[in-house]
Amino acid sequence: MENRKISWLWQQVEEARESGDSGKAREGLERLLEDPTVANTPDCNLAVLELCRLELDCGELDSASRRLSDFKWYGVPGAAALLLAADVFLKLDLFETTLECLESYLKIYPKDVDASRKKGLVLLMLHRDEEAERILLSVARREQYRVASTLTYLAMLEAKRDRLEESLHLLLQAKELAPYDEKIQHSLLRIEALRVQMRRSVIEKTDIPLIDVVPGMTAGMLGIHGYSSEIASIAADTWSRFCANGNPSGRKPETWAAALEYAVTRKGPHFTQEQLAGEYGVSVSQLRGHYQILKEFAHIPETSLLEQLANEGSDLLRDTRMDEIAVILSDLGSKRSEFHSASDAAAWVFERVTPVDEIQRREIEEFVAYIWRKKDYTS
Repeated sequence: MENRKISWLWQQVEEARESGDSGKAREGLERLLEDPTVANTPDCNLAVLELCRLELDCGELDSASRRLSDFKWYGVPGAAALLLAADVFLKLDLFETTLECLESYLKIYPKDVDASRKKGLVLLMLHRDEEAERILLSVARREQYRVASTLTYLAMLEAKRDRLEESLHLLLQAKELAPYDEKIQHSLLRIEALRVQMRRSVIEKTDIPLIDVVPGMTAGMLGIHGYSSEIASIAADTWSRFCANGNPSGRKPETWAAALEYAVTRKGPHFTQEQLAGEYGVSVSQLRGHYQILKEFAHIPETSLLEQLANEGSDLLRDTRMDEIAVILSDLGSKRSEFHSASDAAAWVFERVTPVDEIQRREIEEFVAYIWRKKDYTS
């Protein structure tokens, strides 16, 4: 009778989980744990782990941590329990325990690529980098370098070794495989930021002329802020015109770089002067003053960012379907509060227009990112 009751409770939990009813699933798990016949059994292990997973999904980190503070296995855990435990412990940053669970699981299923990849990540977190590299490279070869998460973990390894160019290359490969993965995008921005910081430190240690420093620094920061290489080219051309007509003075290239970014992005979705001053670590008054000098000597045209892109050959704006795309992007501007992320907004656009090629897809994605960033800074 008791066995039938326990089986029925597990069935209720499974049905609730499949239907997405986390409240009902949690209620069933709590009832299982309250049953005295479940105490000190494998069912108790599974119920605790499942309940912790629900708590972690709801952001209840402290509750899950307390629940697992005295966790121990009753009997010999099966493969499913070990894999579940590894997921839960990994989310709690309990890497040693996660590794134990994964190693036990892989003894049962040694060819499980997902588990091996996860073990590589855990070893990376434990600073056992050589072991992590062997496993991740083995997994990547088996996957023919076509799984974004594996490439991302290898990129993390390269970044730990200060090999930022290699890390960036791997992340860009991962981004092509999973273009809407926000974790990869975040990693890309962090690597770009590190590259700019290293570039700045080199600049501080070597007496590179200000005139040569500013365009490179601006290009790096434009990349971090989500702008395309076309905008970086416009910035370089603007700086060249300025240097031909004026004479940049001062000892802080950051001030000129901030003013230059503002100059080439001010007519489109952009960072405010206050935001840019914070990004570059300069004062707003310095940025404003340098921008006025740039504007005077570089002869910056009073055209919009989109017009500048069009003049540089942007297919998005001169394509024969420009009107259709423009209407959809205009609608997006009024609906942006309905989306949770730039990826959601881009998906909405692509449901309504099919890009003619990959170049146009990237340009639409970039414009959606501009709109999203403007939303974040104006809300």
